[in-house]
Amino acid sequence: MFILYIIILFLTIIILFLSLGLYFILKKIVYLSDKEKEFIGFAIDIYQQYFNDDVVESKEQHEILVKELEKIKNKL
Repeated sequence: MFILYIIILFLTIIILFLSLGLYFILKKIVYLSDKEKEFIGFAIDIYQQYFNDDVVESKEQHEILVKELEKIKNKL
């Protein structure tokens, strides 16, 4: 009976490690080509340079958007 509990625990640990491995692999699979990354960077640069402040409620919101876009651009 004791051996059965050890086997169940061992199999549970194996399933946990396989699940975590699959999760991390799938998390990194999101792939963008260099052309797509370049276009996203270009769109972010255009937004930062030429966006009209009339569309955004305040200057603070515009700066928050620019900071978030810059984070995305650096991540790519």
